[in-house]
Amino acid sequence: MHREDPLCFLDLRGATCPMAFVKTKIHLDKITPGKIVRILYDLTPANEPLVRSIRSLGHHILSHKQADASILRDADQSGTNSPPSVEPQLTILEVEVKA
Repeated sequence: MHREDPLCFLDLRGATCPMAFVKTKIHLDKITPGKIVRILYDLTPANEPLVRSIRSLGHHILSHKQADASILRDADQSGTNSPPSVEPQLTILEVEVKA
């Protein structure tokens, strides 16, 4: 699948909070307000604060669900982080960047 804007996807596999939040904040600061960004991350206890932290910045969470296989194929083709050898449960967030 070809993405029109590569900034509209962030692959955080392997990152845990607080670094996952730092990477997310830096990434979202580059995005035009009103755009939708999909964020793929490992569902771990360390990442529990991620959604709350994104909301605290004023961004709107549109959806929060377990990632399916098509998301993983798209993410692997994006040339970002390679998946860890033991794959945890992955979650995809759709975030509307604050205006």
